[in-house]
Amino acid sequence: MIEFTTHIDIHRPTHEVFAFVLDFENAPKWNYFVTNVTKQSSGPIRVGTLFHQIRKTDRQDYRITQLTPGRSVDVTTTPGSSPAFTRRFELTSTRFGTRLYDRWQLQTGHHPLLERLAVRQIRAAVTENLGKLKELLETGTTQLQDHRATTL
Repeated sequence: MIEFTTHIDIHRPTHEVFAFVLDFENAPKWNYFVTNVTKQSSGPIRVGTLFHQIRKTDRQDYRITQLTPGRSVDVTTTPGSSPAFTRRFELTSTRFGTRLYDRWQLQTGHHPLLERLAVRQIRAAVTENLGKLKELLETGTTQLQDHRATTL
C-alpha cells in the first residue's frame, strides 16, 4: 500500500475551498488525469454519496465515508474499483486563507517494491495537480498539463 500526504496553501476562504473540493465533479477542472466525475446519488452531497470517476487509464466508483462540513471529507473506492484508494481532504484556516491537506492510501495491486518506487512519482503528480487547484481558485483559470484550459 502507498501512503502519503501533500498540502498546499490557497488564498481563498476555507468555506469556499471546501465547497469546491467537496463537489468532486469539479476534479477534471484541476486534475489533468481525471476526465470526468459524475455524482451517482440523488440529493445533496453527504456521507454515502457515490461518484463515478473516469481517468485516462481507468475508472473508479467511490463513496463519501466521512464528512465534517467545512473541515474534511473522506472518500473510499467501492469493491471492484482499481486502483483502490482512500483519500482525505482536510482543510484548516490560515492567516492568508486555507491550507489543504490531501492524504492518500492507495492499493495499486502491484508488488510492494514497485509501489515504493512509484510513490515519489505519484506524490509529485498529486502535488502538481494541487498547484492547478490553487491557481484555479485564486485566479479563476488554469491550464492543465494536457493543455486543457479550465475556468471557475
